[in-house]
This record gives sequence, C-alpha cells and structure tokens, in this order.
Amino acid sequence: MTTTAGWAGVLGLAVLLGLPAAPAGAESEPAIVELPAGAHIGIVNLLDPEITHFHAAKVLQDSFLKTYTVDWPVAAMLTQVLQAHLTQLGFAPVALETSAALRDAREACFLNASLAKSLPKECRLPFGQFTTANHVDALIVLGPGLNDAAHAAGGRHKELPEYLRGWCLVSGEGAAAAAPSLLNLTELLLLRPTEKGAELGARQWGGNEVQAWIGFTAPKDLKVLEAAQLDQTRPLYAAMLSRQVDGLLTHLHQATAH
Repeated sequence: MTTTAGWAGVLGLAVLLGLPAAPAGAESEPAIVELPAGAHIGIVNLLDPEITHFHAAKVLQDSFLKTYTVDWPVAAMLTQVLQAHLTQLGFAPVALETSAALRDAREACFLNASLAKSLPKECRLPFGQFTTANHVDALIVLGPGLNDAAHAAGGRHKELPEYLRGWCLVSGEGAAAAAPSLLNLTELLLLRPTEKGAELGARQWGGNEVQAWIGFTAPKDLKVLEAAQLDQTRPLYAAMLSRQVDGLLTHLHQATAH
C-alpha cells in the first residue's frame, strides 16, 4: 500500500518528468455550446482566496494541514484571463459581483455536486435568476471542488485526503522535500439560461494538473509559510487557471449565421 509520504515522492517525480500525477477521469465530452456573435458572458468567482497546505510525513503525527488566507484578487485574476480569450472569440465579457444567493448555493452547487453529470436541480434556479438579472447570455463560474470521485472521477489523488479543496499545495519528506507541488482542485463551469433555469453547458476540472513550486526555498518552519513566500505561487496558480480556461473555451463556439 502506498503511504502518504510515498505518494509525495511519486508526485515530486511526476512533476519533475512533466507528467500528470493521476490520470484524467474517463468523462464524455460535453456538447459544443454555441452563442451568437457579441453575446454577453458573465464572469463570476466563487473561490475563496485561500491556499491549503497538506504535508505528508513518514510518521503520521508529523503530518499536518493548514489553510492560509491570501490577499489575491481571485475574481480579477479570472476576469483577466477570460477577457482576451472571450473577446478574441467574438463575445463580450462582463465581470460580475457574486450575489449572496450564489454564495449560499456554493456548498450544494460546487462542493457537494457531481458536476460531471449535470448542474444539480436545486442550482438551476439561482444561477438562472442571476443570469437574467444581469442581462447576460451565459455565465462562466469558478468555484471550489474536492479531491473526491464526484469531482475528479478516476483522476482522484487517492493517497491524499478527500476533503482537500480549492487551491492546495502538497509537501512531503524525502524525494518530494525539495519543492511542494501545487494542485488546482477547482471547477470552472459554463452555464447557459433555459426556461427552467441555468443548465451546464461545459465544465473544466482543474485537478488533473500538478505544478511544481518553482523557486521554492524551504523555510525554517514548514508549518509557517509567510505571505511573501506564498505570493511566489500566485503566477503559478494563475498559469494553471489560464490553462483551465483554455480547456473550457474549446467547448464554446460562435454560432454560424444562416
């Protein structure tokens, strides 16, 4: 049986070789979403500005989990990545403030949802109403996911806790001690309105990618990462988010005029 420390060593090697640490889940490709030229696409962020650090040690008592709040403008990071892409595709991006109703729905509609299947029924109304109220033709929403089968399918990192969520970094002993690895356990959804509320047009799970913390210098106490050191990972997470956006937008096309 692979231990958490053993997994961390494998993870470090996988990153070094430029290989994914876990296979992507076998999911059917979503249908292409077609929108008319100039369609307004809302951009919404439901991901908290947090980094969760999980350290896997050979001795279980030496393992630990700690979540840091960072001052990164995640909504602005998402908007910046999407604006150029959507404009190039012929659409009009619209950055939107998250509503209280969507924040309240995050647990059911992201963390507890099996989004590989569809948007849960109880989520269609709040997202549909938000789309209508903001006069947009579709929504792109970033939210947290979990390291479980409902989100990652066969690509779940089985030797890591299922409760890991959002942006994470994983460190370990031995071969993986030199540089922690970054995980992007988030869901990026493309939602479109229907008469019955919003429906899921496409999704891009970020958790299949593993990124080495480039330029990492081990602190005196690994349990205490300073804000300045965590800031080194911001462009790495931004790059992961950019690739996640690229994957989602392969499913978004401009409707052909007849």
